[in-house]
Amino acid sequence: MNIFTWLLLGHLIGDWMFQNDWMARGKQRHLFTKEILVHCFVYTAALALTLWLATYDHTTPPPYLTILTAIFLSHWLIDAGNLAGLWMRWLRQSELLFVRIMVDQTMHVLILVVLVEWWG
Repeated sequence: MNIFTWLLLGHLIGDWMFQNDWMARGKQRHLFTKEILVHCFVYTAALALTLWLATYDHTTPPPYLTILTAIFLSHWLIDAGNLAGLWMRWLRQSELLFVRIMVDQTMHVLILVVLVEWWG
């Protein structure tokens, strides 16, 4: 698997498998809640593990601190800042939950694409 595929797997694990109802409900109440901070740490840890698995045999390690900081901060801004909702209002998109989820997920995946392209 390539690095992007590993990071996408980490995204699915961190954002879907390890996000519980407490995190999902509390992460958009305010920019600084326990729920969003815990969710972002769990999410970043999942991506750190998959990034390590993707690069453990490389002679030159990736800039882990830079990449993981960008992952943490971007995930926090997208979720806590409700960027999907802002985008949807700006483009006058449907208010359907499915559309909101897809916009949110697309934003997260775009961040991974940018990071892989930047690093690669």
